[in-house]
Amino acid sequence: MSDQKKYANQIAVVKQECPDADEGEIGKEFARYEKDFLIPPEDALRSVIRKFQTAAGVEISTNTSTPVREEKKVQRFSELGADDRNVAIEVAVVSYTPRTQMVRGEEKQIAFGWIEDNPWEASSERVRWDYKDWGNKGETMTPGSVVRLEGVSVNEWNDKRSININRTTRVTVLKEGGGSAPPTGNESLSIARASEVEGFVNVVGRVLSAKPDVIVRKDGSGEIPIVRGKISDSSGSISFLSWKEFEHEVGSLVKIVGASVRKFRETPEIQINDGTVIETYRDTAFPDVSELVESEKVSIADLRNGMRDISITLQVESWAQRTFEAQDGSSRVVRSGDVMDPTGRCRLTAWCEFDPKPGDSIRIQDGRVQFWQGSPDLVIDNLDQVTSLSDAPWEKIDPENHWVEVDLTSVTQGGSRRGISTAGTIVAINSGSGIIERCPDCRRMLRDGSCSEHGSQRGEEDLRLRFVLDNGVSNANLFLGKDPAEEFLGMSMEEVKSEISSIGSEVFVSNLRSRVLARKMVVHGRCSVDGQGAMLFADRVEIVDPKPAEEAKEVMQRWEVVL
Repeated sequence: MSDQKKYANQIAVVKQECPDADEGEIGKEFARYEKDFLIPPEDALRSVIRKFQTAAGVEISTNTSTPVREEKKVQRFSELGADDRNVAIEVAVVSYTPRTQMVRGEEKQIAFGWIEDNPWEASSERVRWDYKDWGNKGETMTPGSVVRLEGVSVNEWNDKRSININRTTRVTVLKEGGGSAPPTGNESLSIARASEVEGFVNVVGRVLSAKPDVIVRKDGSGEIPIVRGKISDSSGSISFLSWKEFEHEVGSLVKIVGASVRKFRETPEIQINDGTVIETYRDTAFPDVSELVESEKVSIADLRNGMRDISITLQVESWAQRTFEAQDGSSRVVRSGDVMDPTGRCRLTAWCEFDPKPGDSIRIQDGRVQFWQGSPDLVIDNLDQVTSLSDAPWEKIDPENHWVEVDLTSVTQGGSRRGISTAGTIVAINSGSGIIERCPDCRRMLRDGSCSEHGSQRGEEDLRLRFVLDNGVSNANLFLGKDPAEEFLGMSMEEVKSEISSIGSEVFVSNLRSRVLARKMVVHGRCSVDGQGAMLFADRVEIVDPKPAEEAKEVMQRWEVVL
C-alpha cells in the first residue's frame, strides 16, 4: 500500500492548511515519523503541517504556544470521536502481542492487541477495540488485567477506530491479570482451537479457496484490495481475510504465523495483516483437498450468520422473484425461496438468473450466510455456484410435514434455525398479548403511538400472543403472529378485537391464562437466538392433552425410581 493511500485522511488535513504541498511528499513525511520515530500519524499531524507551512514561506508565530488539550474522561468507546486526544479510560486487556521492527538500524518493539471498555461489567456488556502500543508498556498491559489509560489517542483507519498508547501515556494497573500472552513463537494451534481463541494465533492449513475482493471506503474515496478465502485441517476450517497479497494457490499447505482471529457475526475469521508471515509448509500426512472438501459439507442446522464458502445440498420448496429499485435508481431483480434438508429449513437468495422448480435437488458451492428475519440463510451471487442434482441423497421431503424435532434446551443453547418443532409448558402469558399497533414502515410495535425508529405514527392493527415456554431446564419467549394466533384461538382478529372492546384487554389476557397456563404446548416454527436469549416464532401450535400415567413413567425412568 502506498503512503498516499495509507495516510489519505491525514494528507487531506495537511492539504487544507498547505494547498500547494505535494501529496506524495506529505505521505513520505508521515511514513518517516511512523517508521523512524514510532510516532503515529495522528500525533505527527501538527509537526507535518508546520514543516510544509515553513517550506511554503508561511509565517508561523513563535509567541503562541499550542494549547494543551483538556483530558477527556470516558467510560465507553462509543463516547470517543475519531480526532480525540488525551483520553482517559479504564479498560480490560484481552491480548498483548509484541512485534519487533527496525528503527534507524536498531530493533524497536511495538505491540498490538485488543482492549475492552466497561471492564467491571460482564463481557457481554463490553465493546472490543484494537490498540497499538508505541510506548513499550508491556509490563503493565498483561492480558486479563484491568488498567486505567491516561493520555491515549484515537486512530481511525479504513473506517475503523482504535487506540494509540503513546510514550507519554500513563498506565495504572487496577486489577492484576492472570492470563498469558498469545503465542508469538512457532507453536501452531489446530483450526478448531484457533477458532475459539479470539486472539493472535499460528495455524497450519490447506488453502481451500482464495479470491481477490475489494472493500469500498464508506467515504467514497476508493477501494481497498483484499483476498478472501478459507483454510482447513482435519479439525475443521476457518475463513480468512488478507489485507496483503496472498500468493498461495488453492490446495497449497501453508503455515500462517502472527494472524489474529476475530468474530464477525458469530463466525470466527482469520485476519492476515502486514506483520503476518505466510510460508509454504510440508507434511506428507496432511489430508488432501478432496478429503477436506468432503468433510466441509454442512447442513442447514450448521448454518451461522457470517459463514462463507458453504458447501450444502438442498431441496427447493418454493421460488419467486421480484423487481426493486436500487439506490442508484436502476432496476434490479432478486430471486429467493424456501429450501430444505433433513435438518431443517432456511431461505435461499440468488442474485443471478437462477430459477429452480419446487422439489428440485441442488448443490450449492461457495455460498455465504446472512441473517434474514432473525435466522441465518443462504445467499449465492453467481449461477456457477449451483449444480442441479438428478437425485437427492435422501428420500423426497414433504414440505407440509417437515419439522425437525429439537429439545427446548438444545434450541436455547444452539443457533437460530427454521423448520423446527419443540415442546414445553406455558408458564407465563406476557403483556402485549391481543390487539397491538405496528409502525407502517418497519412493523415494530408502537408504544403510545410512537415508533422507536420513525417517531409518531398512525399505526396498523395486528394480532399477537406472547407466551413463555419452559421444559423444566430452559425457557424461551414464544410469539404467535396473526395467522397462528387466529388458528390457536379459533377466532379472527376482528372477533378478538370485538371481544377486547367488550370485556377489556386485562380480562382477555386473564381468560387466556386460564386456558393455557401450565399446559404443555408443541410449537412448529423458527427460533432466533442472540445475547438476549431464545425467541420462538410459531407457524402453528398445539396444546397437548396430559397423560398422567405416561408422564409419571417418564419421571420415574429419568430419576431411576423403582417401585
